[in-house]
Amino acid sequence: MDHLLTMRGRSFLKSLWLTLNLSENIRVMAIRSLITEVFFGMFYVVWQPYAIHLGATVPQLGLVQGVMTLSSALGSLLWGKLSDLWGRKPIIVVSILLRVTSLIFCFIAKDWIHLIGFGVFMGLSATWQQTNPAESALVTESVESSRIGTAVSVYMSIGLLASIVMASPGGYLALNNGYWIIFLSCIAAESFNTIYLSLRLKETLKKSPKTIVLRVNLYERLSVAFRFESELTPFYAINFIGSFSYGVSSSILYSLLVDALNFNTVQLGFMSTMFGLSWGLSQLPVGWLMDKYGRKMFLMLSEASNMIVMTGFILSREFPVFLILQVFSGLAHAMWIPAHLALFSERVPSERRSMALGKLSTYSLLIGVPAPYIGGVLYESLGFAAPMLVRLASVAASLLVVYFLIEESR
Repeated sequence: MDHLLTMRGRSFLKSLWLTLNLSENIRVMAIRSLITEVFFGMFYVVWQPYAIHLGATVPQLGLVQGVMTLSSALGSLLWGKLSDLWGRKPIIVVSILLRVTSLIFCFIAKDWIHLIGFGVFMGLSATWQQTNPAESALVTESVESSRIGTAVSVYMSIGLLASIVMASPGGYLALNNGYWIIFLSCIAAESFNTIYLSLRLKETLKKSPKTIVLRVNLYERLSVAFRFESELTPFYAINFIGSFSYGVSSSILYSLLVDALNFNTVQLGFMSTMFGLSWGLSQLPVGWLMDKYGRKMFLMLSEASNMIVMTGFILSREFPVFLILQVFSGLAHAMWIPAHLALFSERVPSERRSMALGKLSTYSLLIGVPAPYIGGVLYESLGFAAPMLVRLASVAASLLVVYFLIEESR
């Protein structure tokens, strides 16, 4: 048994080394992720309490989140299409510049309504709690198909581990020194990233970049752009379900914890740290395991973990319980994202991959546009448990879709 574990450990380390050693892009994107998450690890914790600090109610915060979701849908579709035409690299750089613009709105905000600008530009970047379709395509195209899970895990886990370190200090800084220093640090970090990626990132789109030419048959072009691919129907289904239920519950979770349970930013920082620790430490081994043993099982385990989290949120109001539940939430994310991306990417040719990822994200986000506001209304009308019950039922439905309709591709 010890010998078997040793061999598997060596196999995992070899896979990790090959991913890092053979792909310059994965190294570059991992460094970019590290720089981003050192500062956004603080930002994720404080932005919702900041909105409440500026006078927003929970439904008004839901409105900001809804604006962000709507513009994310537009950004995902736009960048997905342009990435397949012009290449991955320029779209990634532009998306980061949009993030910088959104952060400037946070820095200068005097009232919660000013955060609408933050929502618009952060959404248009298509990088808020999602991966820009150009980034997803670039990462999957930078390695062999058999190592996509490991590549995605390397790219994500390095930044996640950085966010672990910074989440709690972020909560402390906001509580004792104000929010401005966090916003300014994020602006500086993302400005550096635009320069770094412009110099180091290598294009992965095989065909030559094309210039967009307007055609007479606009209807035909739009119908192709918005068409559902029948082979991807189960992925649309689980993303629709997940986007709406996440928007109703988890997207406004921190504001609910502040408003309903009187959690402070330090406690939210601890929760974010626990979440990141669970996600970051499990991401690499999970990515390696799914490349070795298959992806579908990990989608199902992810949904099972989410059900544990939502059940705990419904039954408990104690901070230690919420802290422990972040372990399961981190595991759910570690399993879901690389498995979902690998299964999806293997079903789409590279010349259509970024557009397909953009459409999947766009339609899902459109479904989720009213969700944060609905979640806020449910909370104010029925209490904290109501949005979590919606999420629990939706996760159970998604689990059934994965089990019955998504086939392992290998």
